[in-house]
Amino acid sequence: MDTTRKLMQFHFIAQAETATHYHQNPEMFYVLRGNLDIKIDDKMYKMQSGDIVLINANKRHTVIGNEELLGARFEIDFHLLAEYMGSMQLLFWCNTVADRNHAYSNLRRLLDRILTRYFEKDDKSALYLNALYFETLYVLTSNFLVKADDVRLNLEDSQDRMRIRQIQNYVQANYQSQISLNDLADRLYLSNAYLSKYIKKNLGMTFMEYLNNVRLFHAVDELMYSDKNLTHIAYDNGFPTSASFTKAFREIYNESPSEYRKKIQDEKEKDEKEKMLQQEEEQRILEYLKFRAHKENPQSTRKKEYIINAGNVKDTLTDCSKAISIGDGYLLLQSEAQHQVEKIQKQTGVKYARIWNILSREYCFSEKEGYNFRRLDQVLDFLLDHHMKPYLEVGSKPSLFMYTPERSINIEKSKMDSYDFKTFSEIIRELCVHLVNRYGVEELETWYFEYWNDPSLNITEPDGEYYQRFDLLYQTMKNYSEEISVGGAGFILGYETLVCKKIFPIWKAREIHPDFLSVCSFQYIALVEEGGRLGRKSIDSEYMLNQIEIMKNVMEETGFQIPEFHIDEWNFTISNRNVLNDSCEQGA
Repeated sequence: MDTTRKLMQFHFIAQAETATHYHQNPEMFYVLRGNLDIKIDDKMYKMQSGDIVLINANKRHTVIGNEELLGARFEIDFHLLAEYMGSMQLLFWCNTVADRNHAYSNLRRLLDRILTRYFEKDDKSALYLNALYFETLYVLTSNFLVKADDVRLNLEDSQDRMRIRQIQNYVQANYQSQISLNDLADRLYLSNAYLSKYIKKNLGMTFMEYLNNVRLFHAVDELMYSDKNLTHIAYDNGFPTSASFTKAFREIYNESPSEYRKKIQDEKEKDEKEKMLQQEEEQRILEYLKFRAHKENPQSTRKKEYIINAGNVKDTLTDCSKAISIGDGYLLLQSEAQHQVEKIQKQTGVKYARIWNILSREYCFSEKEGYNFRRLDQVLDFLLDHHMKPYLEVGSKPSLFMYTPERSINIEKSKMDSYDFKTFSEIIRELCVHLVNRYGVEELETWYFEYWNDPSLNITEPDGEYYQRFDLLYQTMKNYSEEISVGGAGFILGYETLVCKKIFPIWKAREIHPDFLSVCSFQYIALVEEGGRLGRKSIDSEYMLNQIEIMKNVMEETGFQIPEFHIDEWNFTISNRNVLNDSCEQGA
């Protein structure tokens, strides 16, 4: 039999309908016309023309297409790709139904070029097709691969995730041997009964089902790409007998290993002429490819203009974008910072200056004097004297920010700097009285007050303390004027979008809603896999535009419609803002 492996191959599909199944190779569906519903685990994705969804290895899925469906299925050789990447930990997040990314346009162009080769057969066709396959996988691995070191998980989940990885690593390293649940339990110092329930709960299958899953993952590869007999394949992959191999194989693939091998062999030996599309389908594909080519490369004389001179920016800023995020408010006590902000304001006409840590213990509270806002007044007076309106974040935000979206540089110090609810209530009331007396209600109506989503305040819980603190701030300010704007909660765009599907219904059910919804942009996106949240940096050149659209869709889906949407902090990382990587030109 032909054992030549192909890194990638594709098939046209029409009226697809497959029962729930899974297989070892990732496959990518691309819809040209019609609709295709794909259910992966318990999530349903409704694909339309132009949509792409990649299904990872060994993910249970169901595919159902309508009568008008015309699309393509691209199969990726997992083991061959793993050899090129030097890792078996290959997990992709490539789904245009749930995500937006500028790289999807590049991916569509490559897929269209691959499909076009079907109609342009020549002597060099196979060579060019392989080149396109490699280029496609380069785009996939560069833009949509979730690496192991990109896993971002809630701190409370880290122990469970570590144990799951220990289980997975042990099975992957020993699947060729006769291992048992007892062996693993001894290694993890757990009882058999507890470990059995733990694996069932977290992996969705018994230990033996998971072990056989891993063994079949490797056995099928040898079945397809080697001439080994079934007994050798069974023994080499940890099955005690060929009968046990056959039994496990039938449970998953609904046929024997020999039947499966013959079917694969027959498919490979079919002449390409027998796979020719019907003339009508061929015409529909050609029409789609021409449409895509025109859409991606429209004839236009309009030139893109990129403005980088600060002097030119002044005329391009709209009312909704005249803001700058300065950081810790008390930086403005330094003459160098004042000089820079004054220069920026003159050149750009920026209207709002966002600052945080305005209630810092260091500047606003002492054991002898109690609450004292003299330093804060100096900061606010400077902004007002230079024609800038304050945008005040009143929480306790670490100046040295975060390693990841959940981990600040010094969590314990952050907790020490924050106030308990009783003290927070007192200082908010004192602050409001002070601001009203010093600046007047009419002036405060032109400012913004924000309260950010400190992870310790449990905003994902209906009775989370965040809502109590926000309601207190909101009601205290509204007692002076309904026109004073109070909002939150500084969600991380892209990374916390999925979490917002849980938060927005909670907030919607409460009596008090924010006047504006605030988000921060740090170029992260996230997906949920097997109960955990995984994140990665996005290199989407239109990241902010695409992720805002997704966040607005979530707001619409949950019915949590807030009149104003603010991006009030932005950067390329969520790090400690070092000057080399997180400099102003990148932040802009």
